[in-house]
Amino acid sequence: MENYVKKVKRTFLYGLILLAILGIIYLAMPKYQIHSVKVDDNTVVVTKLNTLTGKLVTTVEYSVIKRTESGKKFHFY
Repeated sequence: MENYVKKVKRTFLYGLILLAILGIIYLAMPKYQIHSVKVDDNTVVVTKLNTLTGKLVTTVEYSVIKRTESGKKFHFY
């Protein structure tokens, strides 16, 4: 009976270690890649690629875009 308990504990420990390793790999892998960004007068359209499913996700923001005095940076309000 003791051998059976030891085997179960060992199998459970190996399973936990395998789940931990797979979890770390899942967290380290990038889930989205920026596909394209389009900036118009008052809109910003960002298209992202989900690397896990291959699906394209498009988000649109309508806002006011202002330049700073230096002319090099944009601020979205």
